Amino acid sequence: MAPKKKKELDQDERFQAIVLTDSFFSRFMPLTAVTPRCLLPLANVPLIEYTLEFLAKAGVNEVYVMCSSHADQIQKYIDSSKWTHSSSPFTITTVMSLEARSVGDTMRDLDNRGLITGDFLLVSGDTVTNIDFSAAMAFHRRKKQHDKEHILTMILTPASPYHRTRSQIDSAAFVLDRNTDRCIYYHSVPPPNLPQTSVGLDPDLLEDVDELILRNDLIDCHIDICTPLVPQIFQDNFDYQLLRSDFVKGVLTSDLVKKTVYAYLTNGEEYAARVTSFLTYDAVAQDVISRWCYPVVPEVNLMPSHSYSYQFNHIYKEDKVILAQSCKIGNCTAIGNGTEILDGSSVSRSTIGRNCKIGKNVSITDSYIWDGVEIADNCVIHKSILAYNVTVHSDAEIVGSVVGHHVTVGRGRRLAVNSRLVETPIERESAGLDSFSDDERDQEVSPSVAVVVNDIDVVGVDGVGHLYVSEFEENDSEDSDSEFENTGSTDKMGTKMYQSFKLLNISDDSIASVSNKKRRRKTRRFSSNSVMSTDFERGELSEEEEDFAKEAVDTVTRSIENNHDLDTALLELNTLRMSMNVSYHEVRAATVEALTRRIGHFISTGTLGSKEATVKVFKSWGPLFNRQLFEPKDQVDLLMLLQSTCASGGYGGGFDGQVVLFWAIRTLYDDDIVEEDRILQWWNSEESAASADIRGATVRFIEWLQEAEEESD
Repeated sequence: MAPKKKKELDQDERFQAIVLTDSFFSRFMPLTAVTPRCLLPLANVPLIEYTLEFLAKAGVNEVYVMCSSHADQIQKYIDSSKWTHSSSPFTITTVMSLEARSVGDTMRDLDNRGLITGDFLLVSGDTVTNIDFSAAMAFHRRKKQHDKEHILTMILTPASPYHRTRSQIDSAAFVLDRNTDRCIYYHSVPPPNLPQTSVGLDPDLLEDVDELILRNDLIDCHIDICTPLVPQIFQDNFDYQLLRSDFVKGVLTSDLVKKTVYAYLTNGEEYAARVTSFLTYDAVAQDVISRWCYPVVPEVNLMPSHSYSYQFNHIYKEDKVILAQSCKIGNCTAIGNGTEILDGSSVSRSTIGRNCKIGKNVSITDSYIWDGVEIADNCVIHKSILAYNVTVHSDAEIVGSVVGHHVTVGRGRRLAVNSRLVETPIERESAGLDSFSDDERDQEVSPSVAVVVNDIDVVGVDGVGHLYVSEFEENDSEDSDSEFENTGSTDKMGTKMYQSFKLLNISDDSIASVSNKKRRRKTRRFSSNSVMSTDFERGELSEEEEDFAKEAVDTVTRSIENNHDLDTALLELNTLRMSMNVSYHEVRAATVEALTRRIGHFISTGTLGSKEATVKVFKSWGPLFNRQLFEPKDQVDLLMLLQSTCASGGYGGGFDGQVVLFWAIRTLYDDDIVEEDRILQWWNSEESAASADIRGATVRFIEWLQEAEEESD
């Protein structure tokens, strides 16, 4: 009997890990129509490799890879990987869960198979981390000893709410017991461009809690240490689909389950992130190349066939890379084996895959070029992803776009920002919920897609490809009064490479601008009579700076006319601002001009009256100013720009500047974009009083504000 007992003991001491590979949502469409998210390359390494490397260092003995979408590709990849060799630190098994449409379905399938023998690690196949897992495991075991109802430990990393690797789509607030780190309540937080909510706590949840703390500064990568009860609870609750909003929140608030969840907080110096959107894809890739995730860096060569070596300025190259003498390789760049870059080309803050051909005088910045891509002479690639075997003919320009596998972009084509191209039309997206998308419940039904058939207008006569448009974007463009006009769809937020700087804490004192402070900065002065005055200081402005006002107004106007979301408009404005090195004053001026023109259009065509047009435009597009106002004086500047614009006229017949000014200020005040004190400061300033005629309709509003202030005092 002795040998049998020893065998049973070894069986019980196994530490298992469950890897969720599937993306039950469309944030990476159209790339994930062909390739599963866990196999998308990040710094030229498939995402799942970072997750498996973490599990190897965590001391895991058995790994189960749960597959649904593109399961055959994942199976083939795992079978040919180093993790199946005898030298692998764990055994790895792929589990086909083809009917799963959510995390809940996967966990119920896991419970039905009876694979779990003890506590296990639950992690997503798109996680990149270097955390010390032994400390988290020790924390979990201590809590189990002291709390018999403990079933789950969440591993969270402190970071700024606007940290670039934190998914703004999956943001959440955690209410914790300060003394024990027990999670009392979980509340998902809407993205910044959606209406915010308050956190409501049931007083019964606060029993035996001496002091609580509310944290919304935690990156939740969904690395969880679970007990065998977790799959069982999913099995008993078929309405549980999402890991956080359903399972965790349901367990914490249930009168029947009575189980506890704890949060382990890392020391803040460790790195943890999930690639949940094109925005976080860009952020995590740059962090890996910039060595923030050390020792997970390119020269470690996670793939057996890789041969990267580290050079200065975070430049990495494999062995057989051909670089022309006159080409320029900037910082934070990785170049794969067999790639050739010809004369006059420049690459910076980008990743170039294997066997790529880059022609002459090509500019590649902040982009990701996958294996087998060919880019001809004189092309510009900026903030874009070019998937496997893409061909770009000469003189093309691709900015803020995603070009799918095997697409050909024709000669001289200039893709619109946020374009997504596919080789062949896609009939239907993957169904279900995103593995860890707790804020997208309203999109449980998979959307069908529409494909623009006039492909020549997109890729050119010599191009091959179709423009991919999801159903959400199609509805958005057809219905100007839809809910997406004011909020922007969550799906669109997740599927745009060219993400909004509203989600990042960027101001004039950002890193990008600090590096330029030693340069002589030329700014533009606006007269009090016209927002678009050409009376510039020193008269030494470059052609780009002279064109900023026109291009910025055109950018906002185009966004309004095409009913783009706020994120797109904000990002285009900020990109234009940084490329031309102008101040936020000029961005505000251009935005005011564009909105006023739109109001004038509604009035002159008889569509709406002055009040209705102003409220409509500023309700929908006034939030643009949220990322243009950083100090109190900026609000005063905005009000002065509004006053001078309304006074200048020239916006068509029927335009009443007094009415437009009043309702614009009233709407900005109601939406908490400008504060009461700043409005009064503007009103009492000498500069504003100089054009008192235009302020006639605003007098009553100012008197009301002053009376309210006196009553408050």
